[in-house]
Amino acid sequence: MEKQASPTRSVERALDILECFLDYDELILLEISEMTGLSGSTVLRILSALQEHDFIKKNPRDKTYRLGRKIQWLADRIPREIHEDLRRKAYPLLRDMNERFNEDIRLFVPQGNTKLCIESVDSRRELRQVVEVGSRHDLVRGAAGKIILAYMPEEERRKLFPAQEFSAEMLERVRLQGYALSNGEREEGLFGLAVPVFYENGELAAAASMSGPSARFENDSLSDKIEAMRRMGEEISEALRETAAV
Repeated sequence: MEKQASPTRSVERALDILECFLDYDELILLEISEMTGLSGSTVLRILSALQEHDFIKKNPRDKTYRLGRKIQWLADRIPREIHEDLRRKAYPLLRDMNERFNEDIRLFVPQGNTKLCIESVDSRRELRQVVEVGSRHDLVRGAAGKIILAYMPEEERRKLFPAQEFSAEMLERVRLQGYALSNGEREEGLFGLAVPVFYENGELAAAASMSGPSARFENDSLSDKIEAMRRMGEEISEALRETAAV
């Protein structure tokens, strides 16, 4: 008979099982047992407890297990908590930029192979793009995605996008000029401009973006918008450094 594990060891085993799903969407009992080195009976007992609390969901047809809704609920709370200081420091500057140009101003942070919108100040014009705070978007397209990809470590880029080739020249150009542009990449007729925001250690914190119809950007005002956005990105970064120094 298998010896009853201590409460601490049981928690460790449950975490080991949950970590199996970092690289896999679905797993069967045998696969989890092999990955953790735990017996089938132990894995089944822990999976049953995780199912009861909705951390694991079982497909009765093919006997596979996947992460449950409770994991997603917890994950959705993390960005709000982690990025609260960033949002608080950035919001007044995002609002001022919106007041000056009356375009959509947003703040995106990297989240896996997506970008997550954590703050938004919408244009007051009738023609504008709707992006909700909390929504996730493809990293491969758009100006904000270019910023995040340009400052992402190469090893991480390759892991997240093993089948995707990125132009080294484009990524280097984004880093050198300090901004990225997109025109019709995410949606026809939509122009995007994005700049980086950095933590005090030089790590990318976010991509701040301005977007709107291409006709409002493809004119003499573009250079003013680029320069204003670059200054805003620097000011948000400086605000984060001041917080870290306290």
